[in-house]
Amino acid sequence: MAGIGAGASTKLSILLAFSNSDELSQLKSLFQYEPDVFVEDALSDGFLLSDKIKSMTPDVLILDYHLRNINMADFLEEATIRYPTTIIVLIVNESDLVDLRKLVSISIRNIVTRPINFGQLPTLIRSFFIASFKDKKQHALDISERKPGMMVAISGSKGGVGKSILAANLSLVLSNLAEKYKVLCIDYCIPYGDQKAILGIFPEKSQSILDLIPIADELTRDKIKSVVVQSQYYPHFDVLLAPNKPVNMNEIRTGIIKRIFRTLRLFYDFIIIDMNPSFDELNKVVFEKADKILVLFTPEIHSIYRLVNQLKEFQWMKIKTPPEIIYNRRSKKTDQSVANLLSRVLPYPIFTSITDDPKNLQLSLNQLFPVVTKKLPIRKDIMTIARKVVEWYLEI
Repeated sequence: MAGIGAGASTKLSILLAFSNSDELSQLKSLFQYEPDVFVEDALSDGFLLSDKIKSMTPDVLILDYHLRNINMADFLEEATIRYPTTIIVLIVNESDLVDLRKLVSISIRNIVTRPINFGQLPTLIRSFFIASFKDKKQHALDISERKPGMMVAISGSKGGVGKSILAANLSLVLSNLAEKYKVLCIDYCIPYGDQKAILGIFPEKSQSILDLIPIADELTRDKIKSVVVQSQYYPHFDVLLAPNKPVNMNEIRTGIIKRIFRTLRLFYDFIIIDMNPSFDELNKVVFEKADKILVLFTPEIHSIYRLVNQLKEFQWMKIKTPPEIIYNRRSKKTDQSVANLLSRVLPYPIFTSITDDPKNLQLSLNQLFPVVTKKLPIRKDIMTIARKVVEWYLEI
């Protein structure tokens, strides 16, 4: 447990944050006589709360929902992600109960309604703390025997070859199979990925894979759920977005990314990763850890030449198996123009192809519906890829 001073490390540390000075005073006096609890600090204003909890990392934060000078909704959403070891006990009024669903959705479980029973509060706080450890123990049991999920990286020889569309639609197909596989689609195009637009996610959604970095060693099911976008229509499908602001790539340590992927495998059967068409250190981590790599190209000369160069890069890397090549936007006409070139320059055979259907594909993008939800040739092709991915997963 957190703590300062002689013997404090064996006590439960508490941070109080209340606007009501009488309540704050009563709480400080109450915990003063508890042998296993100590109040690390007490605030009557929310202005410095974020800095305080960051520097102290208390075991328990007892928080007034109506604390002044703080946007409580934003604070709670961020705190559950950034301070996973701190238990938040929220004190609310009866009139606040209408907001309980919102609180539960961001993993706020410990809620006390006024009037506060000060005599019972210490026992209640201990119960909340013990329950959190039981939850973590049960969580460990739940995932200890689980087969790790399969990571599939989807890359492209260049931008615009359809990798993001395939990543989104393949994820949807896998999550809707009869086996009810749990699927996570990760937009790894850092920054400014396309999954928001393809899947019709509101632009205001700002949480991304970067929000998992501060809690990489404390990832739980609830913490992951608080960051990913959960589909309203497909219960087994989640999306982890790319950040929507510039990122200093040199500040992201590859070791943390490896730990994040290692944990995500314990919660999802399939992790489909929409990659940037580059070989920087962050991308190399994914390529080296992925169980399969799918590489798309389109039937233009410059796309084919880029593909050849990309495949040479893979040959220098420590990847498990050669990448699977997918011929996107294929038609009889394109076969006539590039078939001879492909047979001469590709070091590996083409794994499969996706039919050229620009009209329906453009319609799906403009009207924000996944192309696999319509009976189109593209859907059949992606279903074929999905079945093969499941075969690979069962062989692992």
